[in-house]
Amino acid sequence: MASDLESCRYVPVTSSSAILGDARHLGGLIEPASIDAVITSPPYPNEKDYSRTTRLEAVLLGFMSTQKDLKQHKQQFVRSNTRTVYKTDTDDRWAADFPRVQQLADTIEQRRIELGKTSGFERLYSRVVRLYFGGMARHLEALKPFLRPGAQLAYVVGDQASYFRVMIRTGEILAEIAETLGYTVLGIDLFRTRFSTATKENLREEVVLLRWDGER
Repeated sequence: MASDLESCRYVPVTSSSAILGDARHLGGLIEPASIDAVITSPPYPNEKDYSRTTRLEAVLLGFMSTQKDLKQHKQQFVRSNTRTVYKTDTDDRWAADFPRVQQLADTIEQRRIELGKTSGFERLYSRVVRLYFGGMARHLEALKPFLRPGAQLAYVVGDQASYFRVMIRTGEILAEIAETLGYTVLGIDLFRTRFSTATKENLREEVVLLRWDGER
């Protein structure tokens, strides 16, 4: 990182802005038809609560000071773990028309029943899957009016097997959802693999490459 920064020392300064908002609700945050590229690494469907790893910094930097602040912060997240699920969540509706997501969630729930797992968090595993992919579908749909024709998108996502060792091929499913919503899938590039000792399979971390050509 230090080397990269050093190489940028003499690059002409360009303006930039940071916008705090929910990627599923972009109205009023960004000008329509103004985005040429999206490069991001959203959360994966697992049990990692990203707010926990940054909570200390968020408090010290003054972004939050109360439990209410934390809740409002977490409600802006795409649902990817059981600790960010709320009764009022509705993103699972966006996954209703994707059979692969429904089949995956049903498989996880059936595995829970077979294993006799009854904790509150374990009961939410199947819902998290629906909320996660529904939230990503909602994001991709909400993004359309703000993309210029020809805009390209790159999403770094990874496979997961956190829920009773049921394999979740995140990149494949995200690409299928994007294609259904009218995006062109340019490819799914393998970034790296991680061996899962639980499933004895390789978990792929991939870059899902998309293009938006405008409404068809």
